[in-house]
Amino acid sequence: MNVLSLQFLMLAAVTCILLWILPKSWRPVLVGIGCACFLGMLSKPVHWIYALCLIGYTWGMGELLKTHHDQRLFAGMIAIPVMGLCIFKYAGYFSNVSLITPLGLSFYTFKAISYLSDRYAGKLEQQNLLLVFDYLAFFPTFEAGPINRPAPFFEELKQPFHFDYQDQKNGAFQCACGIFEKLVIADELGYLANTIFQSHLTGWYLSLGMILYAFNLYADFDAYSNLAIGISRMMGFHLPANFHTPYLAHSLKDFWRRWHISLSSWLKDYVYIPLGGSHKGYLRKCINIVIVFLVSGFWHGSTVMFVLWGLGHGVIMVLEDLLRVKLGSKPWLKYLKIPAVLLNYIIVTALWALFRSPDLATAGTILSSVFHPCSISWQAIGMTLNEYVWMFILLSIMIVTDLLRNRWNMIEGVAKCPWFVRWLLYAVMLVLFLIFANYGTAYNPSDFIYVTF
Repeated sequence: MNVLSLQFLMLAAVTCILLWILPKSWRPVLVGIGCACFLGMLSKPVHWIYALCLIGYTWGMGELLKTHHDQRLFAGMIAIPVMGLCIFKYAGYFSNVSLITPLGLSFYTFKAISYLSDRYAGKLEQQNLLLVFDYLAFFPTFEAGPINRPAPFFEELKQPFHFDYQDQKNGAFQCACGIFEKLVIADELGYLANTIFQSHLTGWYLSLGMILYAFNLYADFDAYSNLAIGISRMMGFHLPANFHTPYLAHSLKDFWRRWHISLSSWLKDYVYIPLGGSHKGYLRKCINIVIVFLVSGFWHGSTVMFVLWGLGHGVIMVLEDLLRVKLGSKPWLKYLKIPAVLLNYIIVTALWALFRSPDLATAGTILSSVFHPCSISWQAIGMTLNEYVWMFILLSIMIVTDLLRNRWNMIEGVAKCPWFVRWLLYAVMLVLFLIFANYGTAYNPSDFIYVTF
């Protein structure tokens, strides 16, 4: 289900209203009803049947851990959801059988593993079936995260719901920012990137296409995260930010502290640290880093290109770490911060070529384009002059807002502005939204990109 559909937005609105007006102690039941309605509205039975099976399995195994605290049993418990994820995602790659991948599979599988791992480690008390259902089927984050942790979620879920005007106002504004970012920025950049890639042009045209794709991917996923976090906040759940100006990172390590933060922190806590982290020697640390990013590649997609994308991140992070150890804390390094940010953006964008391409030949063509300079003509691409101008305006908006967000919390900051400044911003956003929603080149909004992973 598209989270920008009327059905989804109505479900979110009705759930919030019921939480506001009905007894505070009904919160787990009302959240459960909202999640059940969401599952019931999914287009194919496989989407909700598998989710319900995994939810029941996760709760049952959590019950078993109360009396059987055995490492081999726990490993077997974790293996089942991992096998389910692999079967649905990779069956078509290794055979002629093509299975419909359940919506949100990658995200709620990792949440199930979090729940069982925290139960086994003694960090979490056993929860009843309704609470586990609310956590795994939580509809604002069901399709594409963030991958919120169980303990903070259960803590807030068990608290009586209290209407907080600041939460409602800021949550609604964050939702509006997500919708605006998707329809006005992400879809438009995606349309322009696809126009370039479908034009069969070469040289710097492909490099321009990758720049647009990199910002499109960021804007699209950040838009979904803002929408999910905003709706959750209006329901009384405070989820951590999932992005923090990732293209201003000065290294890949810094990039993964800022990009898809819920996934990178999950991989650190449930893969890197259990493997030994950095406590079993430097060589083992490097191997663990590569393993973590191979897992990330497998998690994202079912082709060898995603594996190579993850491997590329892992290898470069190891090389960065070796360089960091060799250089230490030289005083002159602070003067290289801006070049480091630019170099890191180039590396990340180059790796996105592996992420986007169906095969190595296509990725090679894109990566080699930077060595074939040519003048860029919007007529050759098939753009109108207005589209060409808007391309630079949208890229400028993203760069400027990220520079501001790097030091300023936009949601909280806007809430503190005088009322006439806030309403002027709302009016500008509304006008741009109406223009792009009705007349923009990408006015028919596609599904969010990360829903497919």
